[in-house]
Amino acid sequence: MKSSSRWLLIFGVAVSVLVVVTVVLVLFTRDSASLLPEDTPQGTTQRFLMAVQDEDFQKAYSYLSLYEQEKEMPYDGWVNNPMFRSSQSTWKATLSDTRLTGDEATVEVNIDVFRPGGPFEDPVRRHLVFFQLKKVDNSWFITSPPNLYWLY
Repeated sequence: MKSSSRWLLIFGVAVSVLVVVTVVLVLFTRDSASLLPEDTPQGTTQRFLMAVQDEDFQKAYSYLSLYEQEKEMPYDGWVNNPMFRSSQSTWKATLSDTRLTGDEATVEVNIDVFRPGGPFEDPVRRHLVFFQLKKVDNSWFITSPPNLYWLY
């Protein structure tokens, strides 16, 4: 075996090991997260993302603030929305900064998406996503859910 082929094989094995370690870390770190209070913008955003990841679309829908005519739409028709389409990618969300202005809030979320690629591609992509929320009575609702394109 040529020296360059041997180095290429070693590099390929190293990248494969990194991919496996990344998948294991992404899959098992979610279980260790504690739930934030649901009556906070961060808690509402966290529970929304957990519901999306669990494909519990009815529950995810309950965290959104929509116009009355949209609330009458059964969630069965809503789940086909590309915003909630699942895929083979694995992802992890980390809540970052929260800005409160009266009854409105913006929650900044870092999304790490694992999607295997070639041996020279980075399998983890980071997306910075902003959720807009509004407080109604004592509950927070997402008024501007971003397009969750990283799911599909």
